[in-house]
Amino acid sequence: MSKLEDLFRRAATRTPQPLGFGTAARDESGSGILLIGYARSQDISKSPELSKADVDAIVLDSRGKAVSKTAANALENAVWGSENAQFDAEGIEELKGQGCDFLIFDAADTSSMAVNDDDLSSFLHVSGELDRMTAAAVNVLGFTGLSLVDALEGSSLDVQQLIDLAKLQAQVEGPLLVRGARVYATSEITALRNAGVNALLVALDDAETIKEIRENMRQVQPKRSSSRSSSWSALAPHSPDEEDE
Repeated sequence: MSKLEDLFRRAATRTPQPLGFGTAARDESGSGILLIGYARSQDISKSPELSKADVDAIVLDSRGKAVSKTAANALENAVWGSENAQFDAEGIEELKGQGCDFLIFDAADTSSMAVNDDDLSSFLHVSGELDRMTAAAVNVLGFTGLSLVDALEGSSLDVQQLIDLAKLQAQVEGPLLVRGARVYATSEITALRNAGVNALLVALDDAETIKEIRENMRQVQPKRSSSRSSSWSALAPHSPDEEDE
């Protein structure tokens, strides 16, 4: 299991700290959503302090190649990965050797080494809902999850966006990563969590946005099992066959 997968597992099972015990640590949020900062690898090389940002993980655009020694050293204690349209076998090996924990990529022209590695999570770039056979193939091939690009554009989050996210999440067995473009309110983070989003990607160098999103995440209440389905089933009329029994 990669470090990122372990973070997802813990986020899904964490229990918030009761009131009265001081400020909750970030992994005590009830949001169930990770915050991942994205940047170019040269940004970390120029400003190593970015690796200390208040995010759960970092993803770098390294053009599919190894990051600089300066960047690798700065990321030594961070959970980090690389994002690019494609990765060849050499690039994957180099990144793994530097401590890269996960990859985000397009299917075309990416080496098969990117999938089915127990120590390296793999996220497939998608632009929207998959057709049935593609979704089945993603599950069969063992991708860790999906990364949806530009899903949250706009100044507000509407119900149709939530429906589209939920449809996509229902197709795959794994986390759904979504790129954000602004600060999301606690109610929006709650809605995204309920729609199946597992991680928000935000600009690593935008400290204020990270701070505000993190604060809002801490206000999200844990997801509770709904009794609506069972209650509705109890109220629903019985079929004629059931009434005859």
